[in-house]
Amino acid sequence: METNITPEDLTNEINTKPLNLWQRIAGILWGGPRKTFEDIIAAPKLTGIIILLLGISLILAVLMLPKIKEFTIATLQSMPNAAGMPASAVNAAVTTTMIAVLVGSIATPLITWLILAALLSLFNSFSGEKTSFKTFFNICVYSYLPVMIASIVKSGLIMSSPARNMRDISTSLALFLPVDKIGDRLYMFLLQIDPFLIWSLVLLALGSSLAMKVAFKKTAVYIGALWILYVLAMTFLVPLSKSPL
Repeated sequence: METNITPEDLTNEINTKPLNLWQRIAGILWGGPRKTFEDIIAAPKLTGIIILLLGISLILAVLMLPKIKEFTIATLQSMPNAAGMPASAVNAAVTTTMIAVLVGSIATPLITWLILAALLSLFNSFSGEKTSFKTFFNICVYSYLPVMIASIVKSGLIMSSPARNMRDISTSLALFLPVDKIGDRLYMFLLQIDPFLIWSLVLLALGSSLAMKVAFKKTAVYIGALWILYVLAMTFLVPLSKSPL
């Protein structure tokens, strides 16, 4: 028995086929995040996006290692007891810093995604349609794309600038403060006001609202409140330091 396939059937099949990795990335960033998140929620796929983001993060860390090494050595040499510091201690400090940067390039995004997914799961236990942790984790990973763009921009600025300026470079509003303000409370506050981070948080609120089938304003208020608490903690609870590191 023959089955007649109409153009409408082909269109429906194409429309229901899950987006590939690049289509999802393009959709999240500029092609319609709402429809893209709906696709991600319907067919969660983690491997490709995680490998891509962690790979970029590691590559950026490797590319910045020469600047980090130079910056660390200069910082150690500026310390009051620098003259009495043996070369072995300097080498050990530089090696430790470089290893920490490489490990952090992988660990920081993973820990961030896990914490955010857990916070969304906590909210979901009180509101909305029950959603799996895997779905929240997917949303967190894709919502991280603007933060990765910020990392690429910042890394490019660092690599094209003298190592001594490394601490001055930021994609946040702190970039507009004079150098002598680095390390004070105003600097710590503006350091958290990053357009790329805010973009990421808006995506997170949108994706989680779609997953839980609740109003966007509910997840936006929840995520916004958490962000405000984070900003206040980083501004007033983190000890101030005028040192380069």
